[in-house]
Amino acid sequence: MSESQDVVVVGVDGSPASDRALEWALEEARRRGAAVEVVTAFGHAQHGGTLGEPTVARRAREAAEREQAEQVNRVAEPYRDDVDVSLEVLDGRPVDRLVEAAAHAILLVVGSHGYGRVHDALVGSVAAGCIRNATCPVVVLPDEHLKPLEPHERGRTYNPGPMY
Repeated sequence: MSESQDVVVVGVDGSPASDRALEWALEEARRRGAAVEVVTAFGHAQHGGTLGEPTVARRAREAAEREQAEQVNRVAEPYRDDVDVSLEVLDGRPVDRLVEAAAHAILLVVGSHGYGRVHDALVGSVAAGCIRNATCPVVVLPDEHLKPLEPHERGRTYNPGPMY
């Protein structure tokens, strides 16, 4: 992929939320005339087998590559003629790998599973980590099953008062 070409990076993990993020990234890339780089981080797989066997890391990578290819084939089909798509599977923590991959991007897009504050506090949130650490704008798409907050649930909005 050319360094000068605008790139939208999207993180996918096979979930419905990442399907939605991928579709949004493809649509936005088509609108901007940009390419899409699809990134999957599969975690640290450091244990190996014997010399003749595939290592756990290799099996984890192969599974991530298969899942990513299936997801992209399913979601990206309507965009094949309009958007250049590249695939990358990286070993490591998703936040770290996505932020690194997006260092050259015009936009980073991720989905949110919407597990809530307790889950995020215990295990961390990829979306929140990307927002905190990315050097480009980040778009977070919630899973479609999440309903929007009702006005009374959103809390108070900031009202700066009249502008002079």
